[in-house]
Amino acid sequence: MTGDGRRPGVDRRALLRAAGAAGLTAAAGGAAGAAGAAGRRPAAGPTPADWRALAASLDGSLVRPGGSGYDAARVLYDPRFDGIRPPAVARCATTADVVECVRFARRFGLALVPRGGGHSYVGASTSPHGLVLDTRPLAAVRYDAGTGQALVGGGARLSDVYAGLGRHGVTVPAGSCGGVGIGGLALGGGVGMASSLAGLTCDVVTGLDIVTADARWRTVDARREPELFWACRGGGGGQFGVVTRWRMRTFAVREVGRFTLHWAWRDAAAVAAGWQRFLAQAGDRVWCHLQLSSDARGRRGVRAAGFVLDGDPGPPAHALVAAAGREPAQVRVDRAPYLSVVRDRAGAGSRRTELLGSDVFPAPLPAAGLAALVAAVDRRAAARRPGVAKLKPLTGAVARVPVAATAFPWRGSFAMLQWLVTDERPDPAAVRDAYAWIAAGHRAVARWSAGGYVNYLEPDPAALPRYHGAHLGRLRAVRRRYDPDRLFRSPYAL
Repeated sequence: MTGDGRRPGVDRRALLRAAGAAGLTAAAGGAAGAAGAAGRRPAAGPTPADWRALAASLDGSLVRPGGSGYDAARVLYDPRFDGIRPPAVARCATTADVVECVRFARRFGLALVPRGGGHSYVGASTSPHGLVLDTRPLAAVRYDAGTGQALVGGGARLSDVYAGLGRHGVTVPAGSCGGVGIGGLALGGGVGMASSLAGLTCDVVTGLDIVTADARWRTVDARREPELFWACRGGGGGQFGVVTRWRMRTFAVREVGRFTLHWAWRDAAAVAAGWQRFLAQAGDRVWCHLQLSSDARGRRGVRAAGFVLDGDPGPPAHALVAAAGREPAQVRVDRAPYLSVVRDRAGAGSRRTELLGSDVFPAPLPAAGLAALVAAVDRRAAARRPGVAKLKPLTGAVARVPVAATAFPWRGSFAMLQWLVTDERPDPAAVRDAYAWIAAGHRAVARWSAGGYVNYLEPDPAALPRYHGAHLGRLRAVRRRYDPDRLFRSPYAL
């Protein structure tokens, strides 16, 4: 086997595939084997012997119901989806493993479900009917000092990426949760504290390796298959293939200045207006989000959290206070090594239920829009329910990328609003209640909203167009070209 998982000449996989084909012919007749080779569904699914042959062909492992490690392999971050039991989970250790699994799924008409970090808010990285391709073993992170680029395994989690690159004093723009997979994040965009300086995660991608539905292992970039490359940067996960490796530009960073400011709830609208004014003068090295929240006791809060890459947090903290025109009740300002900051933000990693929604605002919200936002949180507090409305900037480097350069459709927009309800237990009534509040929030700000963020999917497949804006038709054309038989099947696929 070569260093990247390729196998020269005839190998164990080829022999096993030949043996498997012979077995199928004996069991189901030559027509079924021919149908599988052509990508059409055979009359019956795989037998236990077929699953054993697949397992034997992998460098990684295959776990099935009743097998050791199955429950650990199948569960996602959110306990809501613990009842879903896929027929098998393939832990893919090489790109060649992914190719084998795609061939197997084509042969038997199985749906394929790629899984990275397993943080999909709608459970899109599992299925009761599909073969789950767990790419987490593909987690290697390498840095090439000569080019300043990183080679990142398709299943690497953000904690892997930050630690692997941090040893070299560099990083990529990414999110805050350490368990999130780099694949899902980059495929949908990728917003985080370095976005104003370096753009979205997808903006630093210079190339990628991907296995498509025809079981071809492709290397794509701006020159090679540019439409597929375009779609894999902001078009969403589980659509076009399984990315096994990313190539990304990096940037140097040593430390982060941090400021956290809390205000009384009576100042919420004024602080939100000031936060919008502050963004216009903050500069690219500053990224700051504003959170309006309610807890389970009905207590409301206003909090701004800012990050300054290799800079002093004092001046921007003072500038935000001045823009808000209200004195904060609490102030915290400090500086810390970059890796310490990303580790702090990664959280403990314990499983929990997170219910999300989003709105994208092309321009700053007027007074009426801010009042509607504050009122939405007020209603949640009156019901004694937890809920967060978090404003995140899309300014700086994110806005300077041409709108047609990647599949992320919201270039030039001002901010994103994340609706979030977190609960330790997946109570069905609480889930319904949370999504009802998020839906009411959408309605409250609908006149100022252009759409939503595909990485914050909500459980309504009919709403898919709102995540892709003007890029929807182009993305669907790429999908038809690279997966015409819809092998990657999901309620949330284009």
